[in-house]
Amino acid sequence: MDLFFADRVFEAVELFKKLLREKVCEPNQVMYGTVINGLCKVGHTSKALELLRFMESGSCKPGVEQYSVVIDSLCKDKMVDHALELFAKMTEKGVLADVITYSSLIHGLCNFGRETEAAKMLRDMEEEGVSPSVDTFNILVNAFCKQGSVKDAELAVQAMVRRGLNPDVITYSALIDGYCLRGEIDDAEKVLDGMVKRDIVPNIITYNSLINGYCKKKQIDKARHLFQYIQDKGLIPDVVTYSSMLQGLYGSGNPAAARELFNEMQAKGLAPNICTYRILLHGMCKNSQSPDALALFRSLESKELMEDVGLYNILIDGCSKCGKPNEAMDLFDELCLKGLKPNVRTYTVMISVYCEEGLLGKCKELLRKMEENGCLPNSVTYNVLVQELLKKNECREAEIYLEEMINRGFMPNHATFENLLPWIPNVGKDSRLRTIILKLT
Repeated sequence: MDLFFADRVFEAVELFKKLLREKVCEPNQVMYGTVINGLCKVGHTSKALELLRFMESGSCKPGVEQYSVVIDSLCKDKMVDHALELFAKMTEKGVLADVITYSSLIHGLCNFGRETEAAKMLRDMEEEGVSPSVDTFNILVNAFCKQGSVKDAELAVQAMVRRGLNPDVITYSALIDGYCLRGEIDDAEKVLDGMVKRDIVPNIITYNSLINGYCKKKQIDKARHLFQYIQDKGLIPDVVTYSSMLQGLYGSGNPAAARELFNEMQAKGLAPNICTYRILLHGMCKNSQSPDALALFRSLESKELMEDVGLYNILIDGCSKCGKPNEAMDLFDELCLKGLKPNVRTYTVMISVYCEEGLLGKCKELLRKMEENGCLPNSVTYNVLVQELLKKNECREAEIYLEEMINRGFMPNHATFENLLPWIPNVGKDSRLRTIILKLT
């Protein structure tokens, strides 16, 4: 089975089939397990499941290791319910799940926002006499934090400690990230102090969360200080660190420092990822540097980046807000010519551009095309459309789309109301627009 370790999976599978066909030897659990594991690693979960079924029908029955590998792979393939079904069948056959089985399922459930079920599974595993590990608890702690339920995460940590398990750097980093996501920086700092007092050394992930938290709260001086501190401590900032710092600098209105930091990042040989480029383009556009943003976009060599709808959205919106509607329209045409699919944000921005330019026909056409392409307008789309039409004194058109908007279950936002109210004295008593406005107010 050395072929698996050499990444020659298909050769290994063919060899295994030959062994079965020619009955050279009777495969044991280890041999089956190696093939199942190899198939799962290269994304062939369905084939691994077939082999597991074959095992079940033969003399060499699968054990917990083989089931756990397939359950984990199903969870990673976002087939959690299938994994739960396999888990149920496994227990029916008398195969006892272990900590790896339960941890995989808990992870899978958490990835789908099913934390309540995950917490129940943790209780179930304890009732079955299987002790959760630190990793098992960390999965739950991280999920609660990402969901914004930091108090639940803290309760999970307390439960962990009661069982004699020691929280590690992953546990504390998750808590810090959770507090930062909620904007509760003081609490995040307390967690950092607590972990240091317990002689747990923070890693780059820990510091990245705090830097991101500072930047989101516009505490750029603290972020800069921590950025320098971690380097003085010998830690190397990664692409996440730089991306957070760039976002913070642009957000605080310091594009020159952001550009300097980006140059430093590149000089150190650190490749920006798609998130970095989105931050850069958005920051440049927000700071009235749309020509620089376009130049940077044109300099990209990666096909993946050049065909990212998210980057196009940022540029189209940026050009529009910088008073460059023609550039916005050109970018939209370019996106469509490349065969890329505009999303609801793309269409909404372009509808705004066409309305502002008085191209009402184009606006209607785009709204129709949007629906034909399976991209339904949302609340933002309708609010933008109605606002722009009212600004252009297109009262009758605004009336049509306002009614359509309400019929689809969307409500005007505050800005739309502000644009609607001045029209009340100007519309006739029998006007549908007047009736709609009065109903809403």
